[in-house]
Amino acid sequence: MGLLSLGVLLAAAITLAGGTAVARRSPPSRETAVAAARAHATHASGAALLLGSMAALYVGTTRLGDSSPGGLGVTALLVPIAFGVVHTAVLALGELTWPRPQGEVRRARLVRRGLVDQAAPWLVRVGGLAAGLVVVVLLGGGLLAEEDGRSVSAGSDLVRATASPFPGVFYGAPAGIGLLVLGALTAAALWIVADRPAVATADDAVEAALRRASVHRVLRVAVAVPLVVAGGLLFVAGRAWHSVATSSVDSGLLGAVGTATSVIGGAALVAGVVVACIRAPGVPADAPPVRAG
Repeated sequence: MGLLSLGVLLAAAITLAGGTAVARRSPPSRETAVAAARAHATHASGAALLLGSMAALYVGTTRLGDSSPGGLGVTALLVPIAFGVVHTAVLALGELTWPRPQGEVRRARLVRRGLVDQAAPWLVRVGGLAAGLVVVVLLGGGLLAEEDGRSVSAGSDLVRATASPFPGVFYGAPAGIGLLVLGALTAAALWIVADRPAVATADDAVEAALRRASVHRVLRVAVAVPLVVAGGLLFVAGRAWHSVATSSVDSGLLGAVGTATSVIGGAALVAGVVVACIRAPGVPADAPPVRAG
């Protein structure tokens, strides 16, 4: 029932975004076309933030995924994922409704664009690091966890301790599925940005800035969410190792590993929040054409 309700919310969110971010038709003036594009991007970004927050709030308040012992951890993972999925879907819809230029088209350039050609290099590198971290955490947690998929044990046959939560399959499966959906939506949104028609402007720098800002808005959340999810899982994994360290033969080593893991997880979580808050590059206004005297 919760999944059905979430589906209804997502459908309503996308429908509302379509009404909120409907493109205004650009008049023939080049500088006015750029202003309309900037306004459209602002409206779409605001709608994505609002509706993404609504989806995250819905998941948290309904405790989606909390249907068994330990399920509250699943809900905690789904909150940022729901935000990222809805945020990216709304941005993609905003790009699909990008203002179409009107009036006489004086020139057109054929440019082959890749999905991340306009992205900041540091953001692409952090995205690759986040993806690798997610893979390591989900695979490693799945291999090290107990059969219940949410706990870890250590110690001898006589004295053995178990601690939970731990990022096994119980937590890793919903997180992995959600992040795969986010990844697919991100790729689709980036393709839409790369494929959309150029804004009618004589200044190529303005056109590049508009596209660069759009790519940044899509990528920052798509990079931040995996960092937050992987960081949270690493943090609780470290705490679990710390809990069972006292009963282990190598208690000192396991305790140090647990501490280091928690620190790395906390750092990744904070980094994800920081990346999500970095504003998109500014877009200058198009200068009006100079008439010959």
